[in-house]
Amino acid sequence: MSDSIQPQYIDAHAHLNFKAYDADRDEVVKRTLDSGTWVINVGAALATSKAAVEMAEKYEDGVYAIVGLHPTHVVDEEFDAIEFEKLVAHPKTMGVGECGIDVFRLPEQYQTDVGKEEVLRKQEVVFKQHIELAVKYNKPLMIHARASYGKILEIFDRDFISKGIQLRGNVHFFAGTVEEAQAFIKMGFTISFTGVITFADDYRKLVEAVPLDKMLSETDCPYVTPTPFRGQRNEPMHVREVVKKIAEIKGLDIEVVKKALISNAFSQFGF
Repeated sequence: MSDSIQPQYIDAHAHLNFKAYDADRDEVVKRTLDSGTWVINVGAALATSKAAVEMAEKYEDGVYAIVGLHPTHVVDEEFDAIEFEKLVAHPKTMGVGECGIDVFRLPEQYQTDVGKEEVLRKQEVVFKQHIELAVKYNKPLMIHARASYGKILEIFDRDFISKGIQLRGNVHFFAGTVEEAQAFIKMGFTISFTGVITFADDYRKLVEAVPLDKMLSETDCPYVTPTPFRGQRNEPMHVREVVKKIAEIKGLDIEVVKKALISNAFSQFGF
């Protein structure tokens, strides 16, 4: 990182490497950086992971990558351990993921109980491969969970922490309970919130409960565009709306929140 460059905001989980930005990707990156926002683009498959690293290579500061195979993609793509390890080892790869457990967004042929059990077993195997890479390269995990926080905590504790293996990372787009958030934090994880907190009151108690020094801000763009940009394609620069909402909910000065979230991201990802 150049000593003279400091971000005002950090979008800890974005997807500028996805097709939604094929027509104007360079312009979006320019707007992002001009707004004082740094961005971590997260892969969901080998191709989008490679694209995230290639994007990061184009910029000295402000654009980074996290690489992995999304749990819902294990049904249509094998985890290429050799190729993913090459990407994880890249100096601008800040973490491993998004990885985790999700048996709710699957193709129709897997929607039976038997099909879901088959996918769950495969997801767990692939998830552990991600964790092993993260441990090997001392990089944080980027966790994707869909009503599976308990299962992920079980895997962490049973197969890693109980064996003395230290884990760290971020639980992206967190939508679990306060108790689950506290369990992840105790294990060394941060919790990130998206633009959904700007229009869904269900998240208020979570934002209130998660300590500021354990939080990150993200957009998950092109998805969940925050108010006041609802109906438009999301962009990393809109992460400022997430930060503003966190400050509002916690009753804190916006500058205090901005500095804390930047410090948290630097600590977690080691820019």
